[in-house]
Amino acid sequence: MMNFKHVLFYKSSFLFIFNTLILRKKIPFMGGIAINDKCNLNCSYCSVSNRNIPDLTFNEIEKGLNILRNKGITNLYIEGGEPFMWKENGKNLDDVIQLAKNIGFKFITLYTNGTFPIETIADCVFVSLDGLKHINNIVRGKGFEKIILNIKNSNHKSIVINCTISSRNCDEIENFVEKISEIKNLKGFFFYFYTSSQSNDYLSISFTKKQEIIKNILLLKKRGYKIFNSNAGLKSVYNNKWPRPNNMSYLFAENKIYKCCRMIGNDEACRNCGFLGFTEIYHISRLNPGAVLTALNYL
Repeated sequence: MMNFKHVLFYKSSFLFIFNTLILRKKIPFMGGIAINDKCNLNCSYCSVSNRNIPDLTFNEIEKGLNILRNKGITNLYIEGGEPFMWKENGKNLDDVIQLAKNIGFKFITLYTNGTFPIETIADCVFVSLDGLKHINNIVRGKGFEKIILNIKNSNHKSIVINCTISSRNCDEIENFVEKISEIKNLKGFFFYFYTSSQSNDYLSISFTKKQEIIKNILLLKKRGYKIFNSNAGLKSVYNNKWPRPNNMSYLFAENKIYKCCRMIGNDEACRNCGFLGFTEIYHISRLNPGAVLTALNYL
């Protein structure tokens, strides 16, 4: 049954199509804001946390949100660092989310490492988990059991596992999906590939290996596992046919606005881009039926 959020999602998609394809306006589909640098984990592949960069103040967050909203963006994601660690003078993460709603963002997704209780007014929560206990703790640092407990204890209606595939975990994806799917209050999974910004990175995997993994993910989808990468998005990556960098998303971070992502301008990172959310934005913005229906599953 269609609910209010479905209506908003369809409306924003059709408006994007009308404005960009008919009126030829340059309106992005998605915006993001990185509210802090601090994180309580030290993931082996992360380059955007614990760099001693000051967290955004509430006023700076408001400025960034207004910049994004003034570009016509209504779909927002919030990231860090670890966003649950953001605080200022009694304000916390939910104050940031409420501010975003007041400014006019219709659908808000939160990215978290899951080590804090998952209590939030965000519409959807993506929890990072990169394997079962042994592998996840190698890649992301100890915390697997706490993350699983926080997911099980949460009353949030839309929790999605966000898994980044690298050389560390690429051979246990099937087992990972089978085991973690046993958690009853999960919506499903979304997969990324590790994005390397330099040649011969030990965490990167070859293009042919990516193709093999994509075939396996498509088979897992056929078996009924709830994986929110659309077939269209996965096949675009498999065929290496999707536009990047893109002009459909912007990120406000470190008091600067980035088109696409913080790696913009790094040709190596662009060639190896594993931010598969961008492939979904590309297909959703063109109203690909499979991509739209897949996205609606976690609204």
